[in-house]
Amino acid sequence: MRQITSILLTMLVGLTAMADIPSGFYTNANGKSDEALMTALEGIIYTHTQLGYNELWDCYPTTDMGNDGYYIDMYSTCKYNHSSYHVGTASYVGQGLNREHSFPKSWFGGEVYPMYTDLMMIIPTDGYVNQRRSNYPYGVCNGSDAITYVNEELGVTMLGKLGKSTYNGYTDKVFEPDDEYKGDFARIYFYMVTCYKSDVSNWPGCDQLDYLDNQYKAFSDWSMQMLMEWHRADPVSQKELIRNEGVYEKQGNRNPFVDHPELAEHIWGTKQHTAWTDGGDTPQPIVKEVPVMLSVDETAVETNAFRADWTSGGDVSSYTLKVSRHQESGATLLMSENFSKVNAYADGYTDVGESLDDYTDNPGWTGFKVYPAAGKSLKVGTSSAIGYLISPELQLSSTVTVVFNAKNWIASNGTSDKSSIIVSCGEASQTVALTDEPEDYTVVLNGCTAQNVKLAMNANKKRSYIYSVDIYNGDLTAKAPRRQVIEEGDSTWRMVSGIADTCYTVRALDGGIYEYMVKAIYTDGTESVWSNIQQVTLVGGGDLPLIGDVNGDGEVNIGDISAIIDYILGTATDSFNTEAADVNLDGEINIADVAAIVDMLLS
Repeated sequence: MRQITSILLTMLVGLTAMADIPSGFYTNANGKSDEALMTALEGIIYTHTQLGYNELWDCYPTTDMGNDGYYIDMYSTCKYNHSSYHVGTASYVGQGLNREHSFPKSWFGGEVYPMYTDLMMIIPTDGYVNQRRSNYPYGVCNGSDAITYVNEELGVTMLGKLGKSTYNGYTDKVFEPDDEYKGDFARIYFYMVTCYKSDVSNWPGCDQLDYLDNQYKAFSDWSMQMLMEWHRADPVSQKELIRNEGVYEKQGNRNPFVDHPELAEHIWGTKQHTAWTDGGDTPQPIVKEVPVMLSVDETAVETNAFRADWTSGGDVSSYTLKVSRHQESGATLLMSENFSKVNAYADGYTDVGESLDDYTDNPGWTGFKVYPAAGKSLKVGTSSAIGYLISPELQLSSTVTVVFNAKNWIASNGTSDKSSIIVSCGEASQTVALTDEPEDYTVVLNGCTAQNVKLAMNANKKRSYIYSVDIYNGDLTAKAPRRQVIEEGDSTWRMVSGIADTCYTVRALDGGIYEYMVKAIYTDGTESVWSNIQQVTLVGGGDLPLIGDVNGDGEVNIGDISAIIDYILGTATDSFNTEAADVNLDGEINIADVAAIVDMLLS
């Protein structure tokens, strides 16, 4: 009977939430998934009324008042209300009330607006517990060192505890909230990285966040997994619904993960790559086409630059262009695989060897004991079985070069498997010992007798992570090894993402033959495979301009900043060097190039 009652109450809460959501509020998120979904939500909730810090006190009677006339304090059992003493510093539980940045302000840079006064995450709490929590991450600390503060004289106690983290993946000090509010805080954290998605990469950050490795998902691996566990175990409560409505009344935006808890699964959980719908109009199917690189327009080829052109990919949010120097050895790139469809934040538990098309850029991969893993990689092998990957069938010559990026699997206690990978093509094979950090390995196989390449672990209990595989016809070892692809570039290669148009001009390249290709990032967050490869020849010659030396004096200094400002204002002199002024290589000259020169000078 209790279970039935709980189900009915949950349904009632869901209906109440749906009834209060303004009609059409989430329309722009309908039909999207993954990062495209998160971007749409950011656009819906970012614009809101910026409150004053002292103004927050007058909001709490609307957002946090319980039926008994007292605030619901998620940090203590104390009874506080609008007339309670606002304590600066406190020496015991129950001494006074604070405004708690449940998402610590130091993580986004301090008194930075609008985050600093965002009512959605600033809650009324006991001052003493707030000070004890400090800016420690939320976590789990079930160890014997966990501390809970009690004031027996006032009959009040701290909700939650402080101690060393016992959650897998993190061992430093954390604050563990009370079980009743863990889901509340998880959904507040989901709101923060979504509402300020475009800003997270510039925040100072903390151990709870890891934008560098997980990009738009924002959280560190252990934190992402834990918050999703809290979100599932502690569903949205009536208290959260009331608070969500109160925040909407005061600052004009809402928490999507309170209104639609399933959204978290579409971004961080079990429904990634699945389009979300709020039950409104059925979204139209997304048009997905692989872009085709067009022939070189010779009129758009300069000494050290060229324009790449390609066909539309359909419903595309952006394109990524990859440019690299042509391999002079005569080797031909047949396939480039980066496993870009893998979106795991930890090692998976289901062997996906028979369904690798869901995780690879190129269809036709097969494998055994293969699991999605963090960092857009595949984990290969187990403690009891030898794992392997087999490439799609290709028109392979007798000599094949395989360039792959991989590293050893390392146990939680720091022990490395010290694995080796056997790379083979029919009867031809070569064994490569791996290191504990990701590294490029180049293997040349002579006498290939098959039409695909196999990468296999050399034994059970020998596991690895594989991040990318490039396969060439011919021998690459006669030239310098391939560069590892990173976001920056130099005068011999470039990786450009976020292109909105179907063309892009690549500048400041050395002379030589270049190969380039493009892929589409669709509006639902998925990606196409790479297009066909096109070639262009640049004559080169002459000294390339010193990037940032706009006025041509041989140095990058404050004078170059003034020159760009003059250009923006329309008063540039004849000595203005437009190629050197495009410091960030985005094809435009604007205030962003001024900022880039400032960064160069400060470095």
